[in-house]
Amino acid sequence: MLLIIAIALMSVTFGYWIGVPVFVIGNILTELNAPIFIQGVCISMSVGLLFSVFFIPINLKVAKMVGEIRQESTKHIFSRLHLIFILLSAIIFFLVIIFILWTQGDFPT
Repeated sequence: MLLIIAIALMSVTFGYWIGVPVFVIGNILTELNAPIFIQGVCISMSVGLLFSVFFIPINLKVAKMVGEIRQESTKHIFSRLHLIFILLSAIIFFLVIIFILWTQGDFPT
């Protein structure tokens, strides 16, 4: 049930977790004359962070179950799990954008 709610929220708030990092953070970094690679990494990390917000209840539920099985703190399990989720989301977003730029012929060289 939590997954269905998260997917519904993601589709409704697509502009929030894609638009803010791409347009706001991208423009700020462009104004600061940051290198293109740093811009891509920062935008990807912010997309990963905003994307993962929707899955906090699911991650908490999983962290609680894993914490009970391993006899570890739920906070530590949750922080590791959420950090991994953020990094994986950022890497997947970065790879998708690189693939789209490469197929369009706009890949920076």
